Amino acid sequence: MAVKVRIPTPLQKLTAQQGEVSVEALTIDQMLAALEAKHPGIKERLCDGEGKLRRFVNVYVNEEDIRFLQGQETALKDGDDISIIPAIAGGAPSGRAKRRVTLVFPQDQIKEPVVFTMAKQYDIMPNIRRARVTETVGEMLLELEGTDENLDKGVKFLESRGIKVEPVTGESAL
Repeated sequence: MAVKVRIPTPLQKLTAQQGEVSVEALTIDQMLAALEAKHPGIKERLCDGEGKLRRFVNVYVNEEDIRFLQGQETALKDGDDISIIPAIAGGAPSGRAKRRVTLVFPQDQIKEPVVFTMAKQYDIMPNIRRARVTETVGEMLLELEGTDENLDKGVKFLESRGIKVEPVTGESAL
């Protein structure tokens, strides 16, 4: 079964600068093996020595976090859209800011790749701190990094899609 895998910018040097690749796989584990077969070296960036996804690597199947599905055993079907999103840690580079926000998705936006689209369109790095996504509920706690201007535009984009965006204050929220 062919699935589409969205490759984060830092790893595109391993995929000949391709932001999306297609592989044949029935599970996330098989997808990782197929990626490695086509693009040697990519799996070691995503997985530890035992083949388990590194804790700072977030993987979504059709915008659902695999941690809330069956992890690396999550079944895939033809045409699935897989996004690999590395978490960001550390201080913001000069000229960049960080904002913590909670997103509440309307039901019609739960399966849409809005966070990926916002991140790509406005050069924003999302760090997913917590997420709860089901068929009827979509909530995420994100730390967003980018220029103030791009963060403002990204938030407006999300709000234009009907997503409620609330600032998060206090360390206890993370």
